Amino acid sequence: MITRYCHRCGANLGLFGDVYTNDVLGTPYQLSKFMKHTVPNAFWNAVSVFETASTGRYADYVVNAVASGAVEIDHMGRRNFIWLAGELTGFRYEQGVAQAPQDGVKVVLSSETGKIHTFPVSGSGLVTQPCARCGGLVST
Repeated sequence: MITRYCHRCGANLGLFGDVYTNDVLGTPYQLSKFMKHTVPNAFWNAVSVFETASTGRYADYVVNAVASGAVEIDHMGRRNFIWLAGELTGFRYEQGVAQAPQDGVKVVLSSETGKIHTFPVSGSGLVTQPCARCGGLVST
């Protein structure tokens, strides 16, 4: 089961502690995720790719998602952050062909130093999700 919280409720629940945003390209694992999500490649059946390969922009996406995004607790109990960027962040590719524009970012493995990373997502599903705590829209 996936549970989502708006930013305010996530903060009130203390879900923003121990998030490692200071070095998002510091390990080989993180570098491989950066490459996967910044360079279109037909190797992946389906993958979202940022519209820029800028390392600074990539790091900004991580910080912005954690500072302003909604909190998602996934089916394995992992804490993720989703941020609606209000602009094109990238495209979803299937077998190397662009399929759909993306306007948000998702940060995963946020409390695992050396594994935190991000990728573009579509925000369309997020704007209709209720916060599990207050019932308001998650994207607010």
